[in-house]
Amino acid sequence: MLMDIMGISLLLPVAPQIVLQYSSEASLVTLVTITYAAGQFLASPILGKLGDRFGRRPVLLLSIVGQALGYLIFGLSRSLPVLYLGRLIGGVTAGNLATASAYIADVSPPEEQSKNFALVGTAWSLGLIIGPALGGVFGQISLYAPALLAAGLALLNAVLGYFLLPESLPRERRDLAPWRPRDYNPVLTIVDMGRKPALGLILLVYALFAFAFNGANSTAALFIIQKFGAVTWQVSLMLALGGLSVALTNTFAVPRLIPRLGERLAGILTLLGLGLAYLGMFWAPLLYAVFVMYMLGSFMNSFVFPVITILSAKRVTGQEMGTLMGVNSAVGSLMGIFGPQRGGLVYDGVMPGAPFWMGALVLVLAAWLLSRTAAAARAGEAAPA
Repeated sequence: MLMDIMGISLLLPVAPQIVLQYSSEASLVTLVTITYAAGQFLASPILGKLGDRFGRRPVLLLSIVGQALGYLIFGLSRSLPVLYLGRLIGGVTAGNLATASAYIADVSPPEEQSKNFALVGTAWSLGLIIGPALGGVFGQISLYAPALLAAGLALLNAVLGYFLLPESLPRERRDLAPWRPRDYNPVLTIVDMGRKPALGLILLVYALFAFAFNGANSTAALFIIQKFGAVTWQVSLMLALGGLSVALTNTFAVPRLIPRLGERLAGILTLLGLGLAYLGMFWAPLLYAVFVMYMLGSFMNSFVFPVITILSAKRVTGQEMGTLMGVNSAVGSLMGIFGPQRGGLVYDGVMPGAPFWMGALVLVLAAWLLSRTAAAARAGEAAPA
């Protein structure tokens, strides 16, 4: 997961500048994120089901090789359509992160779930430190060099996985039920999962968070480039500082505070805190004040993934874990379409920075809905009786 996230984040400092060579419209900058998310949305539930049926290992290896192909096409592109094609292929094969989360759930006893999913956040955060830093360095050579480096990392990841990674899901625990045509439809798969007690509300909370997060994040680099005249190394520095904040949070804060506060309260407080950080970024008078607010926001959003994962994992059986992680990934990627699309539109049509204060309002709604999940769970569990 660390190497995979490094590959994704290598492109973050340079992708906006590559698109700006062709157009200054924020909607075309965010389309890089949208095409990736669209492919991920269509494929993630299917890859999750394949993992439940055939095991996690083959799905992981196949999807990592697909990622390498997507990065290679991106790195060799010299037009916007080819660039978007590379990100679409990368999105289609991006189910390896959801499959890796299901792998961790396979091997984690309940008392260790919080700690082990915090390790997922640590992998994300280290990737978000190393990836943007390398992207900034290699971006000085060529704006396309980080994509070629990401392709090489993905191929190395596949080789290491082939020789070092054992299967986590034994045959007797696999889902052997016949597949139905509806199983290939990501929307219906999400709806099926959403019918479980309280799980639909938890997925809605995650969707609102991802909508606000993707809308703000997809325009953050463009915001500091156009408002403060930031250059590549400053964009890389902001992203790396955010990754450092996430790394420290997942290492020291998440494993301690979630068990102490409980998943639900920790999620409510950090959703509200993230909203305040977005308002701080919007109002910041100096570039380095944006960096401080970005680090604060990274601290807050570090709690959301483990909170949502633990709360949702409690609502399914072990045989449904891969499907659940695929659904979580699909919800996140669906909001990776709508969030950046909305972010680009309001950035161009309302004002630069609008994705931040609008995102803060959405996060307040998400926090309120998360506070209602306990009552929803009790009502859903009482209904069959």
